[in-house]
Amino acid sequence: MKLNVKTIEPHYLELEFEGEDIAFPHALREILIAEKDVEFASCRSDHPQVGSPLLILRTKSKNVVDVLEDALNELKDNVKDFRNGLKSAKKPKSK
Repeated sequence: MKLNVKTIEPHYLELEFEGEDIAFPHALREILIAEKDVEFASCRSDHPQVGSPLLILRTKSKNVVDVLEDALNELKDNVKDFRNGLKSAKKPKSK
């Protein structure tokens, strides 16, 4: 995954996901908007088949990179929980 930092300031970030679809940045956005210090989080894609999605993040007081890292860790934990739930769901029920 190639990332292009379009803009980075202590409380503002524009991050382009080159050659990716909107799914991953959108998952991050969902976690970011739940964070109390996040003032604004959005994903933008000019076209679903052409272009690269852009994640836009603005925080109130925390550093944007720290907030993004926390969101990535939470997403990682969510995926782990989903994987464990799926493994449990696939096991045949004993009679």
